[in-house]
Amino acid sequence: MNCKKIREELVFLYADQEMEAELRIAFDRHVADCPHCAQSTQYTTRLLMIVRERAGRCSAPNRLRERILATLPHRRSFQC
Repeated sequence: MNCKKIREELVFLYADQEMEAELRIAFDRHVADCPHCAQSTQYTTRLLMIVRERAGRCSAPNRLRERILATLPHRRSFQC
């Protein structure tokens, strides 16, 4: 595990709680031993939390949803 990969890729999986267990163990181990990655992880996690808190949730209009679903191959075969 290297610092560049942690800060550029893995920190986002960690912050979104989407990291697989084995990778999480290695990530946690590295962050515990690396103050720079620990700081980056804390900063990114906090930043994403603030963005989620302050950003409103928007829903796509139903018509847009229907158009998108209509383009999916598995959906087209079921339409009359």
